[in-house]
Amino acid sequence: MFARVITARTGAEGFGELTRLAQEQLPGAREQPGFQGYYLLTDEETGKAVIISLWETREQMEAIGQGTAAGIHDEGTQAAGIIAPLLETYEVTMQA
Repeated sequence: MFARVITARTGAEGFGELTRLAQEQLPGAREQPGFQGYYLLTDEETGKAVIISLWETREQMEAIGQGTAAGIHDEGTQAAGIIAPLLETYEVTMQA
């Protein structure tokens, strides 16, 4: 399994828009081959958000594009006030 992890900053007001965007776009992501799950982590104190999408294979994850996280596209991150997103890819080597 593979994880796409996006770390970024936003104001607390951006979390509501980011959550709305995820709810709007996740149904389509769930239909993508290999989609295994999605997490949106937020910290209102720091304004930090972490988006994690899980995929069965690297190829399936990469098929959705480098600028997305489980169907959340770049234009949506701009609307949510996301600042300087950092995209990383990890292989899940252990799950409990």
